[in-house]
Amino acid sequence: MHLFIIFMLLKQNTTSAMFIGAVKWFDNNKGFGTLALPSGEELFVHIRRFKVPPEHVIQPGEVIVGDKKPDPKRSGYVAHNCRILKRPEDWKFVVSLLQKEHSVLLPDSHGREQKHNLTSLTARQLLRTQPKEQLLAMITTNFDVHFNSSIFIPYAELIDKSVAGVFEKETACDLLSKIFEYFGKHVSHQILFRVWKEKMFRYIGYPAEGDYEIPEVVFNLNATEIDWEDLDRISTYSFGKSFCADFVNALFDDLETMDKQDIEPLLPYLEFLENEDSIEKIQAIMQ
Repeated sequence: MHLFIIFMLLKQNTTSAMFIGAVKWFDNNKGFGTLALPSGEELFVHIRRFKVPPEHVIQPGEVIVGDKKPDPKRSGYVAHNCRILKRPEDWKFVVSLLQKEHSVLLPDSHGREQKHNLTSLTARQLLRTQPKEQLLAMITTNFDVHFNSSIFIPYAELIDKSVAGVFEKETACDLLSKIFEYFGKHVSHQILFRVWKEKMFRYIGYPAEGDYEIPEVVFNLNATEIDWEDLDRISTYSFGKSFCADFVNALFDDLETMDKQDIEPLLPYLEFLENEDSIEKIQAIMQ
């Protein structure tokens, strides 16, 4: 029994969990410093805890990943198996961080703590450390028809701001043009619909501002997310009149079982309803 307890305590003390954080401060002469984690926690880090010794002077704001292990000498945790994010395959961290807002507190030049977006720090760090000819491949490797459509707009916005913030205008424009053109060629119907909703066509390589008529099948596949304002916009397209009529007819399919409370939220759609019998029944119910 006593041996079992000792074993469990030892196991608990060696348990580690992966972390990602940014350097809050680091004394390169003494070889140690602290990392700021999105949880608000500060993690002690020593140069000996890096898998491979850094080839440069460690700077505040650099993004580091590693294992968080219990510190046997004091309460809390220490960083272990650390490495600075700089490999092309590390771009996966940029995508994963978009799933949730991640920020860290880092001191400014006056020592005042400021909130920094960890996703943006990671993206810019990786953009700065890669050869320019490899940037397109790094950013587009994780993008295909299975890409999470709910994060596409934030992802494209992050790329847009990060590339513009790292490179000179001409280089940034050329790279962004290639990235967004790639997205447009590999876009899923869910992402295309979200781009249409937000009118952010530039993120899929469309050359000008304004509206674009996307395929009718995209609207059919995303019909549950279409509202009245969307329908008003779709009505101007080449297939708009028939699509809107079919869409609204479907809304009133169960008219025989609907009451005033059911119909009231749907009243704005009546202008697209072409079935005169249905219109008369609705008017009678609403009186």
